[in-house]
Amino acid sequence: MTIKQLFSKKVFIILLIVYAIVTSVIAATYGGDFDVFLDAGRKLGKGGNIYVSPFVKGLQYYYSNFFALLLMPFSYQVFVVEFLWSILSYFLLYRTFKLIENYFDFSILNFKQQRIWVFTTILLSVQFILYNVSMIQVTFFLLWAIFESINLISKGKNILGGSLLAFAINVKLMPILILPFLFYRGYFKALFAVIVTFIVLLYVPAIFIGYDYNNFLLVEWWKVINPTKKEHLIETGMHSIVSLIPAYLTETVGDIDFKRNILNLSHKTVGMIVNLARLFILSLSLFYLRTLPFKKENNKLKSFWELSFFALIIPLLLPHQQKYAFILCLPMISYLLYFYITTYQLIIFKKSTGYYFSFIIFIISMLLYSPLYGSDVIGKFLFIYTQHYKFLTFATLFIIPISIYCNPKKFNMLFVLETNSDDKSQIT
Repeated sequence: MTIKQLFSKKVFIILLIVYAIVTSVIAATYGGDFDVFLDAGRKLGKGGNIYVSPFVKGLQYYYSNFFALLLMPFSYQVFVVEFLWSILSYFLLYRTFKLIENYFDFSILNFKQQRIWVFTTILLSVQFILYNVSMIQVTFFLLWAIFESINLISKGKNILGGSLLAFAINVKLMPILILPFLFYRGYFKALFAVIVTFIVLLYVPAIFIGYDYNNFLLVEWWKVINPTKKEHLIETGMHSIVSLIPAYLTETVGDIDFKRNILNLSHKTVGMIVNLARLFILSLSLFYLRTLPFKKENNKLKSFWELSFFALIIPLLLPHQQKYAFILCLPMISYLLYFYITTYQLIIFKKSTGYYFSFIIFIISMLLYSPLYGSDVIGKFLFIYTQHYKFLTFATLFIIPISIYCNPKKFNMLFVLETNSDDKSQIT
């Protein structure tokens, strides 16, 4: 690295730190979803039911009483806690990015291509980063916990990695979809650690708030998160297939007065279709795992591809998903960018109709992930229109077949010299 490149990197890091501090101050000043979490901590301190109204900003608290217990001592220091959480979230996002980098072989990319990969990955994540920061959410923590726990588990630290994943699931249930990955890949010690730690965390609050009160809150929490509840199968104003399928198969209220549903099925039928769609998407994991069960994957890139799929489907399959949850798609997007940057000059792929078709669909889908997808850029009406018809969910669904096509087996082919006068490399 030259002195000029080193200086530029330092300036860039300093600017990022300043940006993180400024945006964290702004977010903490105006408040966000963390207000709801801290309010739950205050309610817990007063012996109230943290799962019933009134709620701050009218937002339901869906998280564990253990999380509320952790926040209880700090629940009245709103600005300080939210500022520190925002700064921590930035650090966890940076750490996640470094963990993701370790899965890739950058020796096959030149310096310019590496910079394109970094810049484009950040560019396609920036709107979701801003949503998370402005709303002071926990999604950066969840994304980090997923990859940090797998990093620890892959190094044989099953108890530590499993406990970290269990803590993340206890805070917010979303990472529970990583458990099928651990089971299929035969990480049974880690899976056992997840289950045991999760159970322990359910009852740790009893030490401080009493057994009866803790049991009462656990029952109330289950009432809120029970997956069979109608509101978890049919919803509006959100993203994920729990919102997408009902929008087109039954009459629902949308953001604008434009008809969406092509059928008018009963809510019970739509709920069954939603669950079948969930099972179908989850079953697609077999296209990624592609080996006999209970066998470890030694190829780092393929392992990352597999894990990225399970992270990708979290905002697709689970209910109540806002745009900030789609930062969980960052790993798979980074993989696809790496794939296309690595292969776009290779003749065998240029001759492939499938390659060009997947690339075009990927570009179109990423328009919904880019900073262009904002009301200030495309206009308020077009933004609301695309929200109304769930374009972001469609774009994320398209990532699945694209990523199946761009599987890591294509990286196992050898580079050979072309026989023509250009003397270029290609995969055969």
